[in-house]
Amino acid sequence: MFRIHFTADDLARVRLTRGWGPLVETHLSLVRLGRRDPRDALGGWSARAGRTSPGLAHPCAPLLDDGWLDLLTVTGPVGSLEEGLTALLAVRPEQFRAELAAAAAAGGWHGDRLRRLAAAGDPAGNRTDRRRLVTFLHDHHRVAVAPYWPRIQARLNAEHSVLAQVLSSQGVEGLLAQLAPFAHWRSPVLELGHGPTANDIRLDGRGLTLVPSLFFDSGPAVWINGMDDQAPVVLLLPATRGPGDLAAVLVDPCAADRLAALVNLLGRTRAYALDSIAADPCTTGELARRLAISAASASEHATVLRDAGLVTTTRQGRAVRHHLTAMGERLLDGSLGPPFRPDQTDPGAGAALAGAMAR
Repeated sequence: MFRIHFTADDLARVRLTRGWGPLVETHLSLVRLGRRDPRDALGGWSARAGRTSPGLAHPCAPLLDDGWLDLLTVTGPVGSLEEGLTALLAVRPEQFRAELAAAAAAGGWHGDRLRRLAAAGDPAGNRTDRRRLVTFLHDHHRVAVAPYWPRIQARLNAEHSVLAQVLSSQGVEGLLAQLAPFAHWRSPVLELGHGPTANDIRLDGRGLTLVPSLFFDSGPAVWINGMDDQAPVVLLLPATRGPGDLAAVLVDPCAADRLAALVNLLGRTRAYALDSIAADPCTTGELARRLAISAASASEHATVLRDAGLVTTTRQGRAVRHHLTAMGERLLDGSLGPPFRPDQTDPGAGAALAGAMAR
C-alpha cells in the first residue's frame, strides 16, 4: 500500500500526459507477455506476438519482463520509438548501472533470473550489449506494438480527454477522487492498493504527473526518479478496464473490420464474448473476468450465443466450458457464405441467430 502526501504546492503541480511514448509501452508489453494468461485472453495478441517477436526467449528479456528496470526514468518522456532508443543508447554507463542495481534490489533478482541475466551481457558498460538491447526492443515493437499503435494512441488520447474533462470541471481534488477504485483520495493523501504496511511518499513540492498506459492494466504504479530528487513523481494509470477492453484494442489488425461488423451485428459485449471464446474456450467465470462483467451477464451472453448455434457448452465437474462451433468459426472468419435465409436450412437455427442479433 502506498500513501502519497500532497501539499498545496503539489496540488498545483498535478499534470496530465497522453502517455509516456512507444518505448515505455513496448517495455510494458513485454511485461504483459510474461504474465502468460491461460491460452490467450487478449484476442490472440499474446499468441501472435509470441510467434513473431523474439519476445521472452531473447537473451535481453530477463532485463525487462518483470517490469522493474525503469526505462521511463532513464530515457525521460519521448515522442517516438526512435527518439527513445536513441536516448537509451545515450544513457551514461554509471546511470544505467545504478538503475540495474535498483531493479535488482526492488525485484529481488537472484538464482535463475541472475543466471538468465548473464546472457544479456553488460548493457550498462558494453556498447555492443547496449545495442543488442536496443535492437531487441526495436524488433519486438515492430511486431507486437507497431501494428496496433494507432488504436493504442487513440485509447490513450481518449483516457487523457476523460481525465482532462474531470480536471476542468471538478478541479484537482475531483480528478484525484475520480481515480477510484484504483486509488482513494482522502485529502491531502492519495492511497494506492491495500495491505497492512503503508509506504509513505511525500511529494514536498515535486508535484505528480498522471500517465495513462495501455499495457499496464493491473492498477496504478508509482515511479520515482532516483536520478533527480526534484522531478515530479509519476503515477502510471491503466487506460483500459479489464482484459476484454484491452483485447478490443489489440485485436488482429486483419480481423478488425470483421470484428467491427460483428459488433454491429451482435452488440459489443456479445461480439467480444464470441471472439474471446474463439481465442480460448473458457468457463462462465473466466468469460466474466475477461470481459469485466458480472457472472450473471456472462452466463446470459453465453446462453444467447449457444441458442444461436455459435457456441456449445460442456460440463466439467461443477463448471461449464464454452467452445466455438463450426458455425461460430465461419461467422468470425467471414466464410459464413451468402446472406442467411431460414427457409434454406433449419428454421429453428435461423430464429435463434435472429434472436442473438436482436437481444
